[in-house]
Amino acid sequence: MAQNLGVSPAFLSAVESGKKSIPIEMQKSVERFYALPQVKILEMRKAVDESQRSVTIDLDKMDHAARGVAVAFARQFDQLNQAELDALRKTMDAVRNRVKDE
Repeated sequence: MAQNLGVSPAFLSAVESGKKSIPIEMQKSVERFYALPQVKILEMRKAVDESQRSVTIDLDKMDHAARGVAVAFARQFDQLNQAELDALRKTMDAVRNRVKDE
């Protein structure tokens, strides 16, 4: 599997054991190589999202308003309650579906 995905066996082992997060490139390689049906792709993407230990947002090309929102979100993220997280997930699901439909 490591060879098919273009990664080292050690890296794949670290991903499998949860020591490393699953890179988006690896996720896309799995989707392509194994020709997963759409329902499995969506399940895998959700699992990948939930397994991430950190997220980096490149603010270089963002305007000041977008930068402000991203930084405020990052600073306050650990203060969100369950209702707020649920509302954000609903909003992000709508964005994801909108982008997918375009």
